[in-house]
Amino acid sequence: MGITIKEIAKLAGVSTSTVSLVLSEKGYVSDTTQRKVQKIIDEYNYRPSGAARQLASNQTGNIGFIISDVHLSRSEAFYTRILLGSELEARNYDANIILSSVGQEYKLPRFLKEKNVDGIIIAGSVSDELIPFLKEDGCPVVLIDFDVDGMALDKVAMDNRRGVQMAVEHLLEQKISKIGFVGGSYYHPSIRERFEGYQIAMDRGGNGDIAHNKKYRYLTEDETSTDIGEKGTAEILKAVPDLEAIICVNDTTAMGCLKYLLKHGIEIPAQMSVVGFDDVNFAAVAHPPLTSVHVPKVEMGMAGVKLLKERIENPDRAFQTRTLPVELVIRESSMSNKQN
Repeated sequence: MGITIKEIAKLAGVSTSTVSLVLSEKGYVSDTTQRKVQKIIDEYNYRPSGAARQLASNQTGNIGFIISDVHLSRSEAFYTRILLGSELEARNYDANIILSSVGQEYKLPRFLKEKNVDGIIIAGSVSDELIPFLKEDGCPVVLIDFDVDGMALDKVAMDNRRGVQMAVEHLLEQKISKIGFVGGSYYHPSIRERFEGYQIAMDRGGNGDIAHNKKYRYLTEDETSTDIGEKGTAEILKAVPDLEAIICVNDTTAMGCLKYLLKHGIEIPAQMSVVGFDDVNFAAVAHPPLTSVHVPKVEMGMAGVKLLKERIENPDRAFQTRTLPVELVIRESSMSNKQN
């Protein structure tokens, strides 16, 4: 069995509370005492257990990670990569990620009831009641790919508007102008921002009449899905038979769009170009391979942990939003030959 805090204190001739201050790097300890205690810690290669760490820092070493059941089941390829990034970054702080998926009903995860975490990361949308509860409870919170209107919180986001603008510009460069937009979950801030990016880019490209024409869009309050991709594609094509391209709000929706087009014998990209968003793993192996806006999902998870640790260490600092850049990955689904 390794050495204990109590034994370190005895060898150094100090109190256990002084050893705890050295371990937590908080509070005042003289340089002489600090060196004496640290020498013993290093000599015995002491690594505090979870319980000892909590005693020394008044922290559990646990980070709660909350995601809705819907996001985890339908968009697993996106949010599990964010979870992976959080796990990788947590290791740098010798912290543990505790995952809890929640339904749309208001129900607190067990680790919140037991106050067994130092802070919470929430990925995607959750119950409207949960975040205000956490805010009132004083639990440090970081939102990833979500926002709450009128509530000051730390957030990690992606550049949604710029991502769709790059997609529109890519299509316009190929002399494609009749571009539709298919999306769901319009209450979600990322979805709204992507639609706004579509309108901004179309306006700039001289196609404002299309950008603001309801015939060219399919928006719903339902969660994004392949079904929405199919329904949206069918609705827009019914209203605009000579449509040339569709930008989908994410890759899951785009897969439904591709499915509908292939089912109805519409050649991609010869007759219709398709662009997705997120660049999840299956985008590169879709039929045809899907052009998509790449989101640095792992890096978003890592940024979330960093931001949360900063909040825990400095609870009074100003709230921050860290927006990560995106890039357009061009594949076969949007490579039209009209510019030739």
